[in-house]
This record gives sequence, C-alpha cells and structure tokens, in this order.
Amino acid sequence: MRQLFCILVLIAFIACQKDEKRIELIDQENLSQTQIDSILEKFRFKYEKPIILDSNDQVLIPISTEFIQKRKSYSKVSYEYNEYPRYWNVLFYNTKSNETRLLTEDKYRISSISTKNNATEHERKLKSLDGKILYKIGDIDYNKDRKLNQKDPEFLFISEIDGTNLKRISPINEDLIHYEVVPNSNQIILETRRDINKDSLFNKDDVSIWYRTELIDKEWQINEMIDSSFRRKIEHLYFNQWLLKK
Repeated sequence: MRQLFCILVLIAFIACQKDEKRIELIDQENLSQTQIDSILEKFRFKYEKPIILDSNDQVLIPISTEFIQKRKSYSKVSYEYNEYPRYWNVLFYNTKSNETRLLTEDKYRISSISTKNNATEHERKLKSLDGKILYKIGDIDYNKDRKLNQKDPEFLFISEIDGTNLKRISPINEDLIHYEVVPNSNQIILETRRDINKDSLFNKDDVSIWYRTELIDKEWQINEMIDSSFRRKIEHLYFNQWLLKK
C-alpha cells in the first residue's frame, strides 16, 4: 500500500513538472510584424493597481505580464514560469498634463517600488524619500546564462517622483540584501552580498558588505561602513574571546 502511495505521488509530481509554464527565448531575426503580433498574443499585459502620490500630479502604474498558453519552441533557452519579473516597467501618468511616460526602455527586472505612499511608517519620516522613488531592480545577467532572473543580483535604484533621472545607488555586481533609510537625513544604509569566490552565485558562501550612501550635491556618495581590515579585527576579537581555550 505504501509503495502504491509513493508511485501516485511520483506520478503527480511528474504531471506538475510537465504543466510548468515556460517561455522560450526567440532566436530568429527579422521577424515580420505579423509574426511578432502572433507571439505577443500569447501574453496578457497587466497594469497593476495605481500608486497615487499625495500632493502631486503623478500616478504610478507598475506593468507585469501573464503567460496565457504554451506555444511552440523558438529556442533551447527558456524562462520558467516562476522566473518572470514581478514588474518589468512602470508607467508614469501626469493627471494635469495628461502625459504618460515609461520609467525606462532598458531591460529591467523590478521586484519592489517604494514611495511615500506605500512606504512603511518608519520610511515616511525620511527626507531621502521626499520627491523620490526607490526600486529594487535587476538589470545584469551576472552568470551569463542569457536570462535575467532571481539568480542575478538586484540593486537599489532611485528616481525623481515623475520617473526621471533614474540612478543606481548600490554597487554594481553585488546583490542587494536589505536597505534602511535613515530618519531625518539623506542617508540610506545598505547591506549587499559580494561574490567573493567568483562562482557567479550569491549565497551563504559569500560575504555581506555594509554601506552608507548619502545624497550630497545631487549625487549619491557611497562608502563601506566596515572595511576589510576592521572586519578582520572583529573576526580576531571573536577568535580570542570565544575560540581560544583559557
């Protein structure tokens, strides 16, 4: 009976694997407009719940997509369903001028958007979010697998309230773990993960790095809070206090 149950579980698992939605990357060049439109019909472009900014004329609408059905293979390289970006762009709409614009025309994987309206109570106190929007964005295929997914690093970006002047704040090629804005200042504290063993992965084998970044003369200045020599001092202090037999 137990053996039969295990077989049924295995069959169900295989069935689920077969139903996993995939998007094959398209290799063909010089596609006609008809061919492009046919491919795009397999997707539903979703405009998410608007973020209406207080005391401002701007409305933000994050854009995502939904894969509707399977289609024939265009390439051996593909995205799994759970590798889709949460958002891949943001539409900005001005309620007074009726103008619309996109955040970017570059390929971005956007996992979070933070404004005064959807910020935490702690974040609302910050000067650094006055007239600014913070984003967690991935835009570098770090492991060179021709995909931009959760295996690649994320970075902290910032823009003006209308989506202009988009800038990267956190160091390139380091994965953003966490950030905290400092109350009543133009400072943000960042924690990143540095790929110290150069295996193109960001995991527990790598080291966490802490930074302080500050807006000075309209430019974000960033500095390590704990450099390598001070980190070594901390580690030796632990060794002397907890590992040496006394």
